[in-house]
Amino acid sequence: MKENISALVTPYDDKENINTEALQQLLDFLIKKGIKDFWVLGTSGEFNMLSQDERILVVSKIREMVKGKIYVGVNENSTRNSLILAKKYYDLGVDYIFSVPPIYHKPSEKGLISYFSELRNAIDLPLFIYNIPSFTGYNVPLHIIEKLAREYVLDGMKYSTTDFVSFLKYLKALKGVNKNFKVFIGEDRMILSALILDTDGAVSGISNLVPELVTNLFLEFDRGNIQRAIEIQRILNKLVDVVSLGDYPSGIKIGLRYRGINVGSVRKPLLEDSRAEGEIYNVLKELGI
Repeated sequence: MKENISALVTPYDDKENINTEALQQLLDFLIKKGIKDFWVLGTSGEFNMLSQDERILVVSKIREMVKGKIYVGVNENSTRNSLILAKKYYDLGVDYIFSVPPIYHKPSEKGLISYFSELRNAIDLPLFIYNIPSFTGYNVPLHIIEKLAREYVLDGMKYSTTDFVSFLKYLKALKGVNKNFKVFIGEDRMILSALILDTDGAVSGISNLVPELVTNLFLEFDRGNIQRAIEIQRILNKLVDVVSLGDYPSGIKIGLRYRGINVGSVRKPLLEDSRAEGEIYNVLKELGI
């Protein structure tokens, strides 16, 4: 069974505080539309905009509200800080942890291997690497992830890339060294292509806005209705284009307001684009959403 995971946004109030009431409303909406599992405190969740205490608050509330699986990001630059967060997440009862590779002070290959190995040794939870070169500034070399997969340090990877050739290269190689290693596509415009070529699932940001479409894409794929799945993917692509206006994930948050769910805006210095509101409204209206 392919996994349909929503990369959850973090709701704020008008003073940029965490809005737990809006979080409950968003989760109720997504679960009702078919989403069960969540990727928490990733790029869509603006993890780097939150303090450690705020991250713990978000995770604790989500754990109370969600019966499905939650994948939670540590995403700290230092091993020390990542271990502190990971242990707190473990105590809250999360199902998986993940991390981007350390950024800014880019570690050596030895340091990168040590970072993930220490997380694995300290926390008895499945561990994923979140490989997103466009945000971290580098693509984690395949041979490093192969080593970590072969030695069962890593259990899986979310790979957010528009380079489909690279995605397929990593998918084939990592499945070759560990058949149980999970590879998720993190690019909404490539969900169907990745499913057809036997990836394990998708972690989708656009599913915050149109969870029913993403859910239906998976259903049609499972039923073998590829032509209908292609039609849904084309709609998703159109939505991704318009919500990409402004600083991510501001477009998704604008769209959610049109769906009756006010999760606030993005945290400054991230900003919305003045063109986005009208264009997102027009596309949603055109699609009858």
